[in-house]
Amino acid sequence: MTPRPAGSAPQSEAVESAGSPLPPPVGSAATAWTVAGAAGLAFAVLSAWIAERGPAVPWIDLTIHRWVLADRGRITVRIANDLRWAGATETVLPALVLVGAAAPRAGSGWARRAASGVLLAAVAGAGVLAEIWVNHVIGRVRPPVADWAGAASGASFPSGHATNATLFALACGWAWTGRIRPGWRRRAVWAGAAVYPGAVGWSRVWLGVHWPTDVLGGWLFGLAWMAGAAAVVLSLRRRPAPTG
Repeated sequence: MTPRPAGSAPQSEAVESAGSPLPPPVGSAATAWTVAGAAGLAFAVLSAWIAERGPAVPWIDLTIHRWVLADRGRITVRIANDLRWAGATETVLPALVLVGAAAPRAGSGWARRAASGVLLAAVAGAGVLAEIWVNHVIGRVRPPVADWAGAASGASFPSGHATNATLFALACGWAWTGRIRPGWRRRAVWAGAAVYPGAVGWSRVWLGVHWPTDVLGGWLFGLAWMAGAAAVVLSLRRRPAPTG
């Protein structure tokens, strides 16, 4: 084995320092591609099923929607209305700039921190724009306005709030788990990344402004988008360094 010259950085560290200011996502490129492909395929199948049915509402959506209308109360509606801000675009994208700026290692300059924040928000922001386009193309009708207990606009599928919350939670996991040693702290971060969009998705169904399959579509879309972004980054970082 050829000894590494004194004072030189390992190849992985050199690639990181020369590449994107974002920390490397945790995991392998193969795993990220698999998750992105599985979530993307599930979203495509669900989207095709929803689009094919047109105005007809699946029985699972009707059943859950009717149960919500029968069981929700004033306090839970207030909680759900508060949670909607956790999935609002005007909340999650500025917050990601701050999260990304705080992610680089101690000692990183302000320029690198600012770039990290902007890049993280840009990745999620591109996902938001893609979801808006899909939402417009499918054009699914929301539940009846008389059933709403909160504000909503646009078409129904996929849920924008559920998508935004998923993008935000996974982007935060991307930014921070690479700086946390494996163990309970890292598991806690990913547990939070699952609970966060789960709570926001619940709020949209509880307020009666989305069908449950809208929320499922938002979760799948957000997962596919962020896993795909992580897969691209991991694949680029593992390219062999140029020689000579």
